[in-house]
Amino acid sequence: MTETTTDGVYPDVPEERYHADRGSLSVSGAKLLLPPSCPEKFRWAMDNERKPKKEWDFGHVAHHLVLGKGAEFVVLDPAVHGLKADGSVAEKPSATAKWKAAAAEARKQGLTPIALPEYEKAQAMAAKVRAHPKAGPIFSAGTAEMALYHTDPETGVQLRGRFDWLEPGGDIDDYKTSTTANPAELVRKFWTLSYFMQAAWYMDLAVALGISENPRFRFVVQEKDQPHVVTVVQYDDQAIDEGRRLNREAIRVYADCVERGVWPGYSAETVTISLPGWVARQVEAEADEQEAEHLIAELEGIYL
Repeated sequence: MTETTTDGVYPDVPEERYHADRGSLSVSGAKLLLPPSCPEKFRWAMDNERKPKKEWDFGHVAHHLVLGKGAEFVVLDPAVHGLKADGSVAEKPSATAKWKAAAAEARKQGLTPIALPEYEKAQAMAAKVRAHPKAGPIFSAGTAEMALYHTDPETGVQLRGRFDWLEPGGDIDDYKTSTTANPAELVRKFWTLSYFMQAAWYMDLAVALGISENPRFRFVVQEKDQPHVVTVVQYDDQAIDEGRRLNREAIRVYADCVERGVWPGYSAETVTISLPGWVARQVEAEADEQEAEHLIAELEGIYL
């Protein structure tokens, strides 16, 4: 656990300190408290260190190159760190002892290791963002990686958030790397990831801390595969309202769990479950068909 941070806006909270905070609630934690997750999974995530993932490493580096600030990294070159015993470059450089040692040393120093080809890819993506007619101007003026802390007056729970980008006028932007930047596909993808909760959470933090009376929240979404398409999207009022409702529910669940010292799973009782809806409808249709056939057979028997 880290020491409690006083409510306010901070431009220089180290990323590792921010994510190690266990005295306040983030929107990522709020998502884990609610279905389809549960408080027990939230508690486990808080008590156990998250293992690195290659896709997270790439996202961190891409964020740094786009925002100009964020997790520090070190570039590993296959021609230097991926050599076999005979001095030739291994077919899979990351599997060599030298590469693994360099990656481990980087993480020990709090750095994100990234392979040179992935770094060059992230550079190309950052250049594409800067050239985009809408995204480019967004990141031309503002402050990156702002940490905010605010105590919820209803529950006394301290809430926190980390803005990717805060514009001079108080609007908020979040950069996302994705498999798709197609708005039609993002509707379902963002719903699954509960990003509407993030938008509402950050907007409300900005209001509570006096940054803006009515901030706008936008996602700058970029595809990881070439040609690295960029799309800027924002949620409508209905989505923000639903995000606020679920955020409030999560905050109350968190406060209750802290007070009772109990972090429940999905259910403490035996739960009766049904067939999937589409299967149930198929079974009902087949039963109706059999009943109709039986009735027809009876009628035919009467008239014969």
